[in-house]
Amino acid sequence: MELELIEKGEDSILIKIIGEDHTFCNMLRAELLKDDNVVSAVYMIEHPLTEPPKFYLKVKRDKSPEKALMDAAGRLVEQLEDLKKQLQKELKK
Repeated sequence: MELELIEKGEDSILIKIIGEDHTFCNMLRAELLKDDNVVSAVYMIEHPLTEPPKFYLKVKRDKSPEKALMDAAGRLVEQLEDLKKQLQKELKK
């Protein structure tokens, strides 16, 4: 995965997420929308074979868009680590 900054404002950010698709973008979007400081989290893929997703995030002024992204990414890592542990436990039975 590679990120490319397209546009950044005080309360918003637009990035390309190169090497990912709907699966990752949906997970990130869903996690961001759990944050009360997030006003909008949306993405679009113009053409799945030729264009990477563009992800737009807008937050309230209480939190920077970078902080919201970092917090959401941290929560996703925790959830995936929990899943990994549960799978390891279940598969050893």
